[in-house]
Amino acid sequence: MTLGLPAHLARDSLSRALAHAGHCAAWVCLGVGIAIGVLSATTGGEIAGWSSAVLLGVMAALLVVVARVPTVTTTLLYLITGTAVVLALAVLVMAPEYRFESTNNVILALPRVALVLVGGAGVGSVLGITWAVLGYGLGEAAAFLGAAVDGADWVPNVAAVAALGIVVVARSFDGISRRWDARRETGLHRASQQTRELAIRHDYELRATARLHDTALSHLVAIASAGSGPVDDRLRDGIRQDLGLIVGRDWAVDHGAASADDAGRACAGGDPATDGAGRSGVTAPSLEQALVSAANAGLDLHVTGDFAVLGLLGPARLAALDAAVAQCLINVARHAGVTEAELAIGLGGGEVTVAVMDSGVGFDEAEVPEDRIGLRTSIRARVEQEGGNVRLWSTRNVGTTVVLAVPEGGE
Repeated sequence: MTLGLPAHLARDSLSRALAHAGHCAAWVCLGVGIAIGVLSATTGGEIAGWSSAVLLGVMAALLVVVARVPTVTTTLLYLITGTAVVLALAVLVMAPEYRFESTNNVILALPRVALVLVGGAGVGSVLGITWAVLGYGLGEAAAFLGAAVDGADWVPNVAAVAALGIVVVARSFDGISRRWDARRETGLHRASQQTRELAIRHDYELRATARLHDTALSHLVAIASAGSGPVDDRLRDGIRQDLGLIVGRDWAVDHGAASADDAGRACAGGDPATDGAGRSGVTAPSLEQALVSAANAGLDLHVTGDFAVLGLLGPARLAALDAAVAQCLINVARHAGVTEAELAIGLGGGEVTVAVMDSGVGFDEAEVPEDRIGLRTSIRARVEQEGGNVRLWSTRNVGTTVVLAVPEGGE
């Protein structure tokens, strides 16, 4: 029974709610007792009626203090005062002239029920039951002493016993239900943790698959494009670096496959240590891996747009976009049957977009075999992990256009 509240708030809130409900019921009992005393004094001429009304009024005032300041001190003060009130009322009511056969009567029931419904300081089922039992015991003890003073019979009050039973049942049910809720919450937390672990594992599996696919395929394409003879030193260094990433601890991190120097050489010999304004020492954002992959694959790449918009992406998001674009260019070199492609960079609607276009043989995406993971994993899954999307248009013997869009920002 949490009423939709968080677990750390439910216990305190429900305990206070039950205590407040008990206080309201106690005020009703004391109010009825005060009304009976006033009526007996005004209509029946019973002087003791005024005394009982005043005594119950003092008890009601102390209950207000307990409700506002529920401390151990105020609770004990209320119980002590309430016990004195019950004792005084028992002496008055059990006098021979009132002809009550025993202490099991409505006049003595009202303050004794109010003692049971004290609520008390602290929260929790055990504390609530403890204060209720203490109030019941003190009320019965006071009634017993009052009856003994008048020589009357003492009988446990049925209303007080019923009130105690209600409090015990309500508090016990609250405690048991909260324990069940805690167990369910633990189970939900465990299930949530397992779901999170599965998501992380799936993410790493996608990264591992994309990393292995990109590395092996890009280098095979580059080696095939290099022709016969010795392998270029730059290509050899790139292969060695990527192999080190695969077997090292950073295999799941998207790294640029080339240095800024490589990107600069792929962009018509530009100096990567110089930004668009010609200032040295500042590296402008670029698609390093994509540009180098195109150069290694022998693609003549025509670039349009402003590389500066890539600066709106976080490093991790830019690296993922870079790797996905690189895979698009490798696919062009491997499958399109052309030696040139276009790369367009743009910004709109809070997204950075990169379009890769070729005028090659085209293909039907629905006919791509399930075991071909380049488009599905290295491109789509990688971009979608960053909250982006990939759109593809391809026509046989006309060409293919792939548009990759990712939101601004990111890590």
